[in-house]
Amino acid sequence: MPQLDVKTIYFLVGLFATTTGAVLSILALTGRFDRWLKYWGISNLCTGAGILLLTFRDIVPDFYSIAVANMLVIIGYFLLMATAQGLHHRNMTWWPHLLFLGLIAGLFLMMQNADSYYNERTALSSVACGYYALRVAKITKQIAREEDIVSAYLVFGIFTLAALVLGMRILASLTYHLGGDSIFSSGGMSMWVILLAASIGPLWNMSMLLMIMERINRNWIGRALRDPLTGALNREGLKRALENNTMRRHSDSHPFTALLLVDIDHFKQVNDQLGHAFGDELLRSFADIVHHQLRSSDLFARQGGDEFVIILPSSGEKEARDVAGRLQNAFAQETDRVKPDGLAVTLSIGIAVTESDQLSGSLHQLMARADSALYQSKHQGRNRITSAQAA
Repeated sequence: MPQLDVKTIYFLVGLFATTTGAVLSILALTGRFDRWLKYWGISNLCTGAGILLLTFRDIVPDFYSIAVANMLVIIGYFLLMATAQGLHHRNMTWWPHLLFLGLIAGLFLMMQNADSYYNERTALSSVACGYYALRVAKITKQIAREEDIVSAYLVFGIFTLAALVLGMRILASLTYHLGGDSIFSSGGMSMWVILLAASIGPLWNMSMLLMIMERINRNWIGRALRDPLTGALNREGLKRALENNTMRRHSDSHPFTALLLVDIDHFKQVNDQLGHAFGDELLRSFADIVHHQLRSSDLFARQGGDEFVIILPSSGEKEARDVAGRLQNAFAQETDRVKPDGLAVTLSIGIAVTESDQLSGSLHQLMARADSALYQSKHQGRNRITSAQAA
């Protein structure tokens, strides 16, 4: 049975990563994507170039095939973390990572002799790459949970597996059980690591691509289900949200769910006297207030014009009145600041409450009851909160 040519496998893995990086970098140059694509492309280029340089061991000076090669691979992992951070829309503090990479580079310069420090170099590179693999796993898990992106769990699993393998490699190097005296030794730990890399390298690029495509698809669907002016759900968006399992879970955790129907008083006069641009700005201000006042489980939708729907799962009449009062106070402060030429721009609110397990089937009736309560608020002088029970 012929032995595996480990150096050839390294070369093919490096070539694949370099080619992938070149394609991603070319796409990044079009300027149609965010910065994370550039990081992703350079990450593959660095990792691929580092692995290719490793295959020139004993052909080029040790400085290039050891120090430079290992640092390129580590920088590749670091840039993968930067890619994940960018996808998560989080700013990253660069200087601690640059100091860490500088320290690692200094240690590799001290251990660049190919005839010595094999186990130490292996442990060092595995620690650095394992750390960044764990960071990628953590970030993608957060993306999966916060945005409900299923493919992000796949990325999380792949990088968790990579970190686990690198952890085993650290243990093997510290106990001198790597097998052989070179990364190209057949049958040793390094051979199995590169075989695994050959398997999961393409997989993690594909899984990240799936995660990105799923997010883009969700964003497009999200735009179709939202009012472009206020960012609130439209009617179809509200319907979809009520059908969502997550929404049902929130509703089922409490016996009651409240619905608020909110109307901006004298909004027609605002448009007539101050113009539609001012009216649009007022609607955006109101939407901003609502977004800051509500919980992540609450729903906010625009019914049309200046009428809005707010659904509060796990809430009864008291909680609904508390929310309505806070909205009125915050909106009053905002309109006092804007001072729309003496117009009394206030909020009239109608409240209706239903049993949580009846929400999806009784939404039409619930809206009708809230609309009746809203009419009473308007009829009794506006700037009022009326519950359907009292209507």
